[in-house]
Amino acid sequence: MPLIWFRFVPALLLLAVPASAQSQADSTNPETSAVPSLSPSTAPTPSRSYGPPPSENRYDVLSKMITPLAGVLLGGKQTTDRALTLKATVGQVAGRLPQIIQGASITAQIEYPGRIRLEAPLLGETVTICRNGNQVWAIPGSKIQFLLDQFRHKPRPNPKGNSPLQLPFTSQQAVLLPALFQLERGNDIAEINGVPCRVIAGGLMPDIAKAAKAEDFSSKLWICSDYTPRRIDIHRSDFAMSFLIENFTYSPAFPASMWQPPAGATDVFRCDEARLEELLYVVMNSLQMSAQDKPWLNEASPASPLSPQAAQPSAPPFGPMR
Repeated sequence: MPLIWFRFVPALLLLAVPASAQSQADSTNPETSAVPSLSPSTAPTPSRSYGPPPSENRYDVLSKMITPLAGVLLGGKQTTDRALTLKATVGQVAGRLPQIIQGASITAQIEYPGRIRLEAPLLGETVTICRNGNQVWAIPGSKIQFLLDQFRHKPRPNPKGNSPLQLPFTSQQAVLLPALFQLERGNDIAEINGVPCRVIAGGLMPDIAKAAKAEDFSSKLWICSDYTPRRIDIHRSDFAMSFLIENFTYSPAFPASMWQPPAGATDVFRCDEARLEELLYVVMNSLQMSAQDKPWLNEASPASPLSPQAAQPSAPPFGPMR
């Protein structure tokens, strides 16, 4: 399994940050290979009704999506909400990403300052990682420790401060993020499982993309009437993937019990908040890991070219998700 998953945590939350790839595994070209659509049985059902999609300038729509998110991730003063519930499912994958991660569902609760709880499927059960200020706990602790022992090139401990996740900008700078992107013109409207959405696509401005070594990065967002995302596609030269957003809900705060291990839990791994990224790395790179899969063996894998045999030029990389 390719070692890129932990990079998608802040990327998925900000829905605009290009993810960096670290090793190669599967080698199907994401730009030309067919990826099956989400089946109706796996598509989320809207829990409420939605109005017409946003109609403003595309940069204004992106800004209105990012602004409340900055309040949760960075403590921005533009909104009073400081908590977010996010549930996303991996809808489609292509390129070097293994098909085993398709359908993986990630649930996160995030609260400013310094709190995040992530649940994800791993080795046949749900793994939970939680940061509560200066402390981090994870269950089941034995599996977390096993993974920590296997991966060799983990992120070094790094204090996070008040932000739930380490991000390379401040709340003031987050407001200016839309200006970093070159968005395609158009007012395309599409439905995600019956929810009408404004479709916004593009990549980084050329100079910024070059500096970030992300010239091949592009993304597409489906944004509904309340300026929350319903789907995000991420494309790079050697992989592509889509996330279907099932829940994206703001609130003022979560109850204190959210940040504590379940009552009676005994198999608990504990460490300080500086190791949060290390835990996210080993878990997110092992999503839906089977007994036969050993993702840590890919750490030293050399880069491999895309396989021309797998190319199917007549088929688009992603089909519609209804």
